Amino acid sequence: MEHNSRARSLFIALGMTLALFAVQAAWMGSSLSYISGAGQALVLSALFALVYGGAMAAFICFQKPKTGTLVFTGVFAAITMLARVSMLDFVTADYVSFLSGWVGMFREGGFSMLAENVGDYNLIYQYFLLLVSRAPLHDLYLIKYLTVVFDYLLALAMMRAAERFAGEKAALPVLLTVMALPTTLLDGACWAQCDSVYVFFIIMSLYFLETDRPVRSAVFLSVAFAFKLQTIFFFPVVLLGLIHRKYRLRDALAFFAAYVVTMLPALMAGRPFFDALSVYANQSMGQYYDRLTYNAPNLYLFFPMLEFASSQEFTWMRCIEGIDGKGTNAFLNPDLMPDLQHAALYACVMLVLIAVIYWLIHWKEITPDMTLEFALFCAIFLPFVMPKMHERYFYLADMLSILYAAKYPRRRFMPLLVVGASLMCYVPYLMRQRPIDERVLALMMLAALVIVGRDLLVRMRKNRAALTVIRKGGEAA
Repeated sequence: MEHNSRARSLFIALGMTLALFAVQAAWMGSSLSYISGAGQALVLSALFALVYGGAMAAFICFQKPKTGTLVFTGVFAAITMLARVSMLDFVTADYVSFLSGWVGMFREGGFSMLAENVGDYNLIYQYFLLLVSRAPLHDLYLIKYLTVVFDYLLALAMMRAAERFAGEKAALPVLLTVMALPTTLLDGACWAQCDSVYVFFIIMSLYFLETDRPVRSAVFLSVAFAFKLQTIFFFPVVLLGLIHRKYRLRDALAFFAAYVVTMLPALMAGRPFFDALSVYANQSMGQYYDRLTYNAPNLYLFFPMLEFASSQEFTWMRCIEGIDGKGTNAFLNPDLMPDLQHAALYACVMLVLIAVIYWLIHWKEITPDMTLEFALFCAIFLPFVMPKMHERYFYLADMLSILYAAKYPRRRFMPLLVVGASLMCYVPYLMRQRPIDERVLALMMLAALVIVGRDLLVRMRKNRAALTVIRKGGEAA
């Protein structure tokens, strides 16, 4: 009976996938700027329909939904896919200035270019750009396609994580939320960024950690780190896992081995081992010396800036004395900004060390069932106090805030603060407008940080009281 039900569900999903394929192909052939002929439209539509069909098959496998739930979810997912497809032609300065040039370098140099550092991403993304350079479809669409694939993988991972943290009833709402989340839609299909990729691997790492599969957790975390440096926002959770012995030495070996595997194509192309290993060290030196924050809703929006990130027409800011049409601060000069950045970085390091020392002193009070709370706190705290952050660096916090809201019904407003602040900070770059004072957005993120921090401290206080009772009971015995 169950086998027949699953077969029927898969047949329904196949029908919806074919319908989406037909709609997409017709629209792409008539509307996309870089499609030359019906053949390319059919191939591109098939690629996106394959993502949709795979996501629906995984949903059926994991959830075994009733027919009504399946159809509703399928229609909802199809709408979110069409929303992404509608943004494929959107071109940003990141694509024009960086991504298209990197693809061009791989198109000219081929595999041998892996021996050099092309762009400012780590090796895995460079492998992807090499594949894109060899494909017959336009590179803009394929770059966005990678993120769309991981948008739906991330939604499925979040569904599984929600089951673990909040129960089965939370799974479907979280799945639908992530598929339609504005920051998820804009980050990849519109902006051609890839934050859903590394965050997917982090969420899976968290899921495997919570289900007591530390080797898998370490491997997924290694791939996340091999993809983007912002994975460090999750590293305090690793420290917590080590303290509570959820991670062991063999897991560290698995992490390193997986990272080395990601380096193999570059090593085969002739790149020196230590050069491939030190990509992040090279990236972090000498970049971005003109601002303290790049539209990130963090502490540094309250500091003086030489220029606002993503120069534009400034709406309400025209009313502020000292702000001209280019957004230049009359009280700073380019020579002073690097010193301000260094001072902010040193202060940030000290603040983080104080926080880490505090958590280490009280490690017994941070129990393994507080992992989600601790992860969310770190995902907000670190980019909030670090200088030179971009708006997209709160992407992990966006996802964890959704899980937090699913786990604690009284904190359902948490994504409104975190995702809301993130979303409005996308606007200056994508739309060249600042409709809201970004200091308000920084205060929203600060409010989220204070709330989750308070929740952590309250639970720690309760655990401290319980430990005191146990200790006194032992002494009395």
